[in-house]
Amino acid sequence: MVRSKSVLVTGGTGNIGSAVVTELLQHDYRVSVLCRSEKSENSARLMGAEVVSGGINEPAAWLEELENFDALIHAACGFGQDMGPIDVQFMKKITQHSSKRLSPLILIYTSGCWVYGNSEQIISEQTAKNPLPEFQWMQWSIDFLQAQSTIDLRVVSPANVVSKAQKSIPLILHWELDRCDQPCIPSIPQLSWSLVERNNLAELYRLVLEKGRRGEEYIGSGQAKVNVAELAGHLSPLPIKEVPIDEWREHYGAWTEGYAMKQVFSSKKATTELGWKPRLVFTD
Repeated sequence: MVRSKSVLVTGGTGNIGSAVVTELLQHDYRVSVLCRSEKSENSARLMGAEVVSGGINEPAAWLEELENFDALIHAACGFGQDMGPIDVQFMKKITQHSSKRLSPLILIYTSGCWVYGNSEQIISEQTAKNPLPEFQWMQWSIDFLQAQSTIDLRVVSPANVVSKAQKSIPLILHWELDRCDQPCIPSIPQLSWSLVERNNLAELYRLVLEKGRRGEEYIGSGQAKVNVAELAGHLSPLPIKEVPIDEWREHYGAWTEGYAMKQVFSSKKATTELGWKPRLVFTD
């Protein structure tokens, strides 16, 4: 397959998006980042990317620029109460504009682990979805895009994304250490999370762009099962405090209920079909 060379990335200065931008630039793609502030524009240019000025909440101001790109990687997501309506409306605008294209727009949509809900079984792309209400909109957007003939949809569903800069520990645990002066985790026995390192995940996005099949989803999980108490132990030697998940919900928002889910993800599809190589987050 001849790979697309011109890619627009939303959320391209965020945790996932910036890693994707760097990965694509290292593989000779021409990459532009959608930027809604001067700070984001400066960050994008420092990475070596070009800039498209605008945001996903007001696409009409920049949507004509999309004609210059072979693919759109959608990695932008806020955590405000309006994140769902903004995303759904953005996907509708993208679809309307893409009706003018001679060939379908490759659109890589970022879903997430919490659309699967709690599961005692190993989760694969065939597992039935059971989203948190706060993330139901992700599935709405995916279902809508699947039905569009002018969109070549491919979905990446990351596990909990971590970075080496944060000691490969999810940010929520860092926030809790700062808030409580000791590590805090949800009071759920034997709670474990699946993790994926951001640069390893960025490789998956590139492979989905190059080799992914239309209409298919690919789970990205580097380490399938990591005990949350052990994670907190990596963060600090202080005693670990268990807190009700309602406390996180009240302090950070309803979306944090996802951290109470027991989930173990399989990336077999991505490894066998795309040749992705998941890397362990912790090796000790």
